[in-house]
Amino acid sequence: MEKVVSTVVPSAIEPTTAPVLPASPRKNRFLWWSAAVILLLAILGTIWWHTPAFRAYAEEIPATFYYFLIAGFIFAMIDGAIGMSYGITSTTFSLSMGIPPASASTAVHISEILSNGIAGWMHFKMGNINKKLFKMLIIPGITGAVIGAYLLSSLEHYSTYTKPVVSLYTLILGTIILKRAIQARRAKVQQGKKIKRIGILGFFGGFIDAIGGGGWGSIVLSSLIAGGRHPRFSLGTVKLCRFFIAMLSSLTFVTVLSHVHWDAVSGLVIGSALASPIAAKVSNKISAKTIMIAVAVIVILASLKSIYGFAVKII
Repeated sequence: MEKVVSTVVPSAIEPTTAPVLPASPRKNRFLWWSAAVILLLAILGTIWWHTPAFRAYAEEIPATFYYFLIAGFIFAMIDGAIGMSYGITSTTFSLSMGIPPASASTAVHISEILSNGIAGWMHFKMGNINKKLFKMLIIPGITGAVIGAYLLSSLEHYSTYTKPVVSLYTLILGTIILKRAIQARRAKVQQGKKIKRIGILGFFGGFIDAIGGGGWGSIVLSSLIAGGRHPRFSLGTVKLCRFFIAMLSSLTFVTVLSHVHWDAVSGLVIGSALASPIAAKVSNKISAKTIMIAVAVIVILASLKSIYGFAVKII
């Protein structure tokens, strides 16, 4: 039997153009964000022009709020790029703006509550929390932070003398950041020599963090990793502890202080919140080493300026 081979002839009415491909997810996200920003600006513009009460309120907002808003955004972007230095840069900037040390630390810790809470929850969901390490850190860390916050708040009237001490601390941290940036290779982890006195480390880290406005991660996390602890579990546990430490130290500051610079607090909170969604997006596009060197130089110069001003007053 003869085999019949059928052939399919393209129809003349079939479209000759290529099918339209859907837009990429990245492009869709960009369009959604652009539309949201335009809508927000339109709403704010409408409220501004048609609501005199809102316009009068906005005009009475001190200029320092906008300075801290911009600073909080920039510092959060830096923190997203290199994973550190939000507390130290915010504290140094606050001191340079004439904010007393206790109010500066208050602003930094309140602005860190939300970000560290989200980060700690994500690490918890991903299983990056060492429960035993968390229990050893959390109580001493909170105790040290509350004591440090109480002492710094009680000495608010002596801010002329406490400011150079905090500036000396920021100078040391700035030098550490510069040293890490210059080093070409990371220090090797010392295996088999786990740090034993976790409670003392947590207390010291929480105390210094409250006094200086930052340093919990730099002191505790670096010590745990250098002492042979697993980096991933150490990072997750320290982040989760940081949420509770920031919350309790902030509560102590607000309770003890007679006056809180809410313009600085609200500026840092809003600025860092606006930067958090996009900080991770640009983190891989900027040289971390360059940012670390720039941050270290700025922190060192600002700290030296504060110490020099105090020395001149005494002399």
